[in-house]
Amino acid sequence: MGALALQLVPVALALGSALALGGLGALAFGVYALARGGKDESGGGLGGFSERDIHAIAGLRMIAGGVAALVFGALLLWSYFSG
Repeated sequence: MGALALQLVPVALALGSALALGGLGALAFGVYALARGGKDESGGGLGGFSERDIHAIAGLRMIAGGVAALVFGALLLWSYFSG
């Protein structure tokens, strides 16, 4: 019964869709962190970094991870649909 459940949705389709959607979400959140994050924050940051700098670094990391996930998801979906 367990083997039948794995055959209902191909792995490349499921993983590619999840990676592509997760990549889009990470891109959106990273752009938001760059555009809005830490603007109206008061108080110190971490070490010598301001709150705005921390949000900028986190935003760039989220964008890089989102692009990687989107590319790998798109490659999996392309390989699934191309045959």
